[in-house]
Amino acid sequence: MNRVIKQHDLSMIYVTGPGYGGPGLVANTYLEGTYSEVYPDISSDAEGMRRLIRQFSFPGGIPSHVAPETSGSIHEGGELGYALLHAYGAVFDNSDLIACCVVGDGEAETGPLATSWHSNKFLDPRRDGAVLPILHLNGYKIANPAVLARIPHAELESLFLGYGYKLSTWWCSIPSTVFIW
Repeated sequence: MNRVIKQHDLSMIYVTGPGYGGPGLVANTYLEGTYSEVYPDISSDAEGMRRLIRQFSFPGGIPSHVAPETSGSIHEGGELGYALLHAYGAVFDNSDLIACCVVGDGEAETGPLATSWHSNKFLDPRRDGAVLPILHLNGYKIANPAVLARIPHAELESLFLGYGYKLSTWWCSIPSTVFIW
């Protein structure tokens, strides 16, 4: 998304829902220097990297998912299912914003996220901003298989058509990912 944002100078944010995607965002904010600005004790040298790694998913450290203390994060990621809700909320508050939201298949089965799919009914992207959901179907949630990854493609497409979305033709170009319009 960074490449697209820079290439087109977009007013765009990235919201990540998959619970264990947190390390990727922490790593990116560390590498770009933002993490060390917010947490000066985690310096941008070998000692700082050692401290960063040792605090990961450890009591008194940082969570394994995206959390409010993650620099640049606007939500608590993971199996709670709030990613799409927060993406829509950000756009409702900023009509010139585009929110790209990756939804994990485990969180897609939660009540909050199931309800959030209907938020598109309150948003007209021509005047209100836009939310671009991406469903990541890796097939598993924390301890069980994910339902959405196990239903036939036609049934999944019908489900999202019922929600008011359209699946992208990119369905098979990136394994385990569904782009939704």
